[in-house]
Amino acid sequence: MSRTAAERGRMGGTATATRHGSVHMEAIGRAGFWATVKRHYGGDHLRYMQALRDRQARGTPDDDLGCQVKRVTN
Repeated sequence: MSRTAAERGRMGGTATATRHGSVHMEAIGRAGFWATVKRHYGGDHLRYMQALRDRQARGTPDDDLGCQVKRVTN
C-alpha cells in the first residue's frame, strides 16, 4: 500500500516531534516564520500577520507560499 505525500509528511513530522520534543518544534516554527517574513514580506512581520489573518478569514490559498490557511473551528 502506497502512502500519499501528505501521509508521509504527517508521519515524518510526528516522528520529528516525538524524537526532538515541543521546544525543538517551536524553534523550527519560529525560524520558518521569520524566514517567510524575510523572503516574501521584506522583513515586515506585521504585514505577514495581516496577510495570514486575511487569508484565514477568506479560506483562500496563499499564492506566494503555495499552501492554504484554514480557519480552525471549535
